[in-house]
Amino acid sequence: MISKCSALLLFFVCTLSTGQAYELYHTPPEQLLQGVPGQLEVLTPHYLPDPQSVTLHLKGQGQYSYQELYFYPGEGAWRCDIPAAYLDTDTLTYYISASFGPAGLAAYPAENPASQPVKIPLIKFTTKGQRLEPELIKDSIVDYQVTPWKPRPAYRSNKFPVIYIPKSNRFFIESGFIRIVGNEQASKEDLIRSMMYLCLSENADAITDLKFSLLTERSDWWRARGRIELEGTYLRRAPKE
Repeated sequence: MISKCSALLLFFVCTLSTGQAYELYHTPPEQLLQGVPGQLEVLTPHYLPDPQSVTLHLKGQGQYSYQELYFYPGEGAWRCDIPAAYLDTDTLTYYISASFGPAGLAAYPAENPASQPVKIPLIKFTTKGQRLEPELIKDSIVDYQVTPWKPRPAYRSNKFPVIYIPKSNRFFIESGFIRIVGNEQASKEDLIRSMMYLCLSENADAITDLKFSLLTERSDWWRARGRIELEGTYLRRAPKE
């Protein structure tokens, strides 16, 4: 035990004397959705104390300086929610830093993170005008829930006119809430088709307030696997007066 502590202390001293930063454990997403909130997750080295702070340094395409957002701890990992306003470009550029006080610093990427940051493409999410047949893609879904609103209106249309509308209006009334969690192979089309199927099974007419978020499932200490969660409110046409 004493020899193990001595070796760890020697490792800290050598690292600090050379100015080297420890590496954070992070799996960059293959892509993010443009204009919708995102989330990143990072794991800190188990041989270091809890960090004083974990910071996301990010900039959009064409920006010269980094902006900062902060990670928060939860369930053994640190997470950072990225507002949609930061995801309105074609590419998200970022790196992550963490301060461990006297123990030193950590970063991802570990070497020259500011000059060699991570670059993630942002894809546009468009559904209007697309023809997506409703289908429950069970192979792509980990879990889903449907929260109906009661009493159900007696009147509804015979068609499903739109996938997304900006907000509720006098022609539609809120009817319920749907949440779908996709697995690692799930595409946004899979989730949309599944949501449409669940909406139609609830006699819905439209979907509004679509929200995407990234989830991660920790399979071991140094890896994090990404999944997507889709939330939405389904609507019915207001009954005729």
